[in-house]
Amino acid sequence: MDARSRLVVSLLALLAVLIIGTGGYVILAGASIADAAYMTVITVSTVGYQEAVAPSEAGRLWTAVVIFFGIGVVSVAFTSLLTLFLGGEIRATLGRHKVQAKIDQLEGHVVLCGFGRMGSLAADKLKQAGAQVVVVETKKALRSDLEDAELLYVIDDATEEATLKSAGLMRAASLVAALPTDADNVFVTLTARGLRPDLHIVARAEQSATEIKLRRAGADRVICPQIIGATRIADVLTRPNVVDFFEVAARGVDLELEEYRVGPQSALQDRTLRESNVRQRTGAMVVAIKRADGTSRFNPDPDEVIRRGDLLILIGRTGSSSRLDHLDGAESPVTSPTT
Repeated sequence: MDARSRLVVSLLALLAVLIIGTGGYVILAGASIADAAYMTVITVSTVGYQEAVAPSEAGRLWTAVVIFFGIGVVSVAFTSLLTLFLGGEIRATLGRHKVQAKIDQLEGHVVLCGFGRMGSLAADKLKQAGAQVVVVETKKALRSDLEDAELLYVIDDATEEATLKSAGLMRAASLVAALPTDADNVFVTLTARGLRPDLHIVARAEQSATEIKLRRAGADRVICPQIIGATRIADVLTRPNVVDFFEVAARGVDLELEEYRVGPQSALQDRTLRESNVRQRTGAMVVAIKRADGTSRFNPDPDEVIRRGDLLILIGRTGSSSRLDHLDGAESPVTSPTT
């Protein structure tokens, strides 16, 4: 029996003692219902303020019975009440400390503000990709959902600096602002950018007109579901075969789009695409190269030289780009595949 059930049973037992005790005084001592109820209450509560029933042998005997059973029932009810409320509060506090201790050990994680429709889906995708995520959410009712999803979380206002710091913002690699309103997302972006000028920030814009405000606030990327949805509809209507190809390829051929950072010890650096034999070794094609200075080469020429710090955009079957791990000195992919 859990604490809530024990409390209900205890309260019912206490009510039964009050009713039976009152009836006993009425029958045995000839007291009125009001006097009998008063006598029962002061007896089980051990107050003993003033006897409302004339002392008699039967009354004294019944008082002893009420004391014996009543005090025990009251003690059990009071204990159940404390267990339910104070025990639950203690467990919740200990749980928060445990979660906070895990957050304090993280580094290079993602701080996700908002666990609504978009936020929950983003958290799930990030988790599948192997990223460490800390969710910041104001609604306490979502605590059980976060725990079921095995996510670290902070239940507090994401627009507050202290809350973001509790989520490990000062050690995080990026922040996602996915709160319900554009105003909150702008404020979170401003706050986060003020705390971490080097932080990578992705923000959601409910209205397309908010995109410029979010960028001015410091967002590196702005995602507007309305624009994405409209673009998707237009592509389906104007380029249905292209859309069908990617959908079929993604489902049937396990198409993988991934990016790969060329590290200082990578065997790929200072070689041309032709010399690196990336396609022959991994089965993935390099469709673009993003240089360290921010410039990009789309559909690069085979004689394009791969340099240290370059970001290779690869496309191929699932797992093909991971074969770059086996090249001498090559670094692991910086993101996980999307299928």
